[in-house]
Amino acid sequence: MSLMENRNTQVLDDQLQHFIETETKKQQFQGLVHELTGLCWEICMDKPSLRLEPKVHKCLVNCVERFIDTTNYITNRIERVASSVQSESDNME
Repeated sequence: MSLMENRNTQVLDDQLQHFIETETKKQQFQGLVHELTGLCWEICMDKPSLRLEPKVHKCLVNCVERFIDTTNYITNRIERVASSVQSESDNME
């Protein structure tokens, strides 16, 4: 195998590893979404009723707002990690 083929193989391996890491992060994020959705429901809903009680409404709103804050934090963190990995990858080339 020539030097050029070795380099191309390494680049493909790095890209595959980056893809797998990205997909793993997405899967973790989706799991978090499901967990938080279930958590908000369990915390806020005492019993089903014909109307949403003000207390339950406020609880759901607060829970969703915290969920949005968490989502934004996680998204920003993933972007920072991805860009630092990309920067390191670019520096190695």
